[in-house]
Amino acid sequence: MAQRFGNFRIYFPNIVFKIIPDARLSKNQAAFRVPLNINKLDIKDYLTHIYNVTVTDVRTTVFPGKLVLNRRTGVKERQSRTKKAIVTIKEEFEYPEQPDVDNNFGGLQRKHAELRTRNRMKGWTNTTPEMKKLQDTLEKMRERAQEGKE
Repeated sequence: MAQRFGNFRIYFPNIVFKIIPDARLSKNQAAFRVPLNINKLDIKDYLTHIYNVTVTDVRTTVFPGKLVLNRRTGVKERQSRTKKAIVTIKEEFEYPEQPDVDNNFGGLQRKHAELRTRNRMKGWTNTTPEMKKLQDTLEKMRERAQEGKE
């Protein structure tokens, strides 16, 4: 896909490389999950131009899809195939840290969803004793969690 900015043509890649942590690889190797239609030359070119690393070797493997039981029909179906690329680079490679899922991805959204639900239910009264008991238990759990954070 080419877009014009001034006199130069800039090409934005529309492929996704997913990094796969693998402890069996050496310090200067990295493993990626890549699309099936990408070849070794494309992988080397992509990593060289986008991430500015010197690629010395690329090995690829296509894995067959796993057999999975379809719960609705009860028929075994095969998932789609995947391609793994092991890339050797000149520099020593270090995998990035795992993200903190609770704080960075969804923690704030979950907090706002609870707040919206609480505000929506403010004027409602629940007459069933089971629901009242459940609400009291949840409130106690929230208070304990708040005490633990402080």
